[in-house]
Amino acid sequence: MSQLTESPNKLNEQQSIPQEDIIDKSLKQATSSPDKENSQELFRLQKQQFIQKMTSDNSTRRQKKSTGDIKDILNVNKLIVNFGLVIPGNICEDDIQFQNLSTETVIISIQVICNNTEFDDLDEYVYSARKLNGYDYNDRFMLACPGQKQFSMKVALKVPNIKEQKGLFGTIIITASYSNHQKIQGQINTQIQSQITLPQIECPKTLMNSTFNLPVIQMAFKLGKKLDCKIPFRNNSLIGLPLEMEFLNKNDNEILINPPTLSVQGNSQFLVTIYIKSKQEQIIKNVLIVKVKNSNVHFSYPLIIKIY
Repeated sequence: MSQLTESPNKLNEQQSIPQEDIIDKSLKQATSSPDKENSQELFRLQKQQFIQKMTSDNSTRRQKKSTGDIKDILNVNKLIVNFGLVIPGNICEDDIQFQNLSTETVIISIQVICNNTEFDDLDEYVYSARKLNGYDYNDRFMLACPGQKQFSMKVALKVPNIKEQKGLFGTIIITASYSNHQKIQGQINTQIQSQITLPQIECPKTLMNSTFNLPVIQMAFKLGKKLDCKIPFRNNSLIGLPLEMEFLNKNDNEILINPPTLSVQGNSQFLVTIYIKSKQEQIIKNVLIVKVKNSNVHFSYPLIIKIY
């Protein structure tokens, strides 16, 4: 009996939990909840700091990328502008196009330089540029080009009035920055070139006149017959020439020339016709002027026409 009565007591003793263990467990449970909250708060702060750092790094990377080389941001359609063979006094133009490859507005600075220093003291530009909507030629321009847009300009050449064959060389220097004045690295250089050639037009009908000591075109017409004559000329130039014909004494209505304008090819012969309107005996003296259009070049041919 005593054994039977002791067994439940032992079971009770085995199942019973010391009070101090219960207190310790409750304390641990009480403290575990704030620790979890602290851990979540710490994670939230760390996540926020990471996002801020990532945003800052991306911004820095974008900034570094946007301030990269100008060739990655601006495209120029020509690296060489070649006007070819030109003659003194020529005015020539060629197009040049710029394209903003970025998505931001870019301020483009353009400087046009003539590398021939012997022309530095001229009153006029040798090489210059102008906008398409005006004729204000200048050697410096600053233009704002929106993102993904393009614009064009005219590059101009005014050939100096010199009597020698030589090359004319120049450079277009292109730099850029953003609208916040942040400079874009590098520059683009476009070369400009042309070659001055001197036209040569000769008339095989000229003879040296001892009175004037000049080569003169001399003609004689008899009244009652056809009063016209074809005069041969030859363009000994390498290039074709647009020509204008006129007489020095424009008030002389006794002679006419046809055609008054014509275009001749390089190294070729051409004819002009002189018409005489006079119906009486006389000697007509005048000078035939052959001008090359869009230039300062002209040729003079004295005429002595005898009508008998």
